[in-house]
Amino acid sequence: MTVTAEALTIAVVVVPLAILWISALFHIIARRPDLSIPWKGIWSATVVMLPFVGVMIYAIVRPPRPPDRTADHDPSAIAVAVERTRELIAAHERGAIDDERFAADKARIFGLTRTSV
Repeated sequence: MTVTAEALTIAVVVVPLAILWISALFHIIARRPDLSIPWKGIWSATVVMLPFVGVMIYAIVRPPRPPDRTADHDPSAIAVAVERTRELIAAHERGAIDDERFAADKARIFGLTRTSV
């Protein structure tokens, strides 16, 4: 059984590039929740219209990944947030703070806003 030059080219060049192309599309569509739908469309169209060049362009200039949110889960910080939330609920139930202040402070504790009231 002899291997022709065409078969060798397909096995060594085309198949790995096709795998790279498919994995880039999967990465853009499924593994980048930080990209908006229009940007996913732009990147996908670039990769589809320029199959292998588009993959290289995406690999070089793609937006950086967002920081890993699991690193933010410090047990002591969570305990502090829970305690502050309990105090806030108790103050709200006593009537010491109104609903608007309660909502603003709760959002601040959970990091939903950067400003405090």
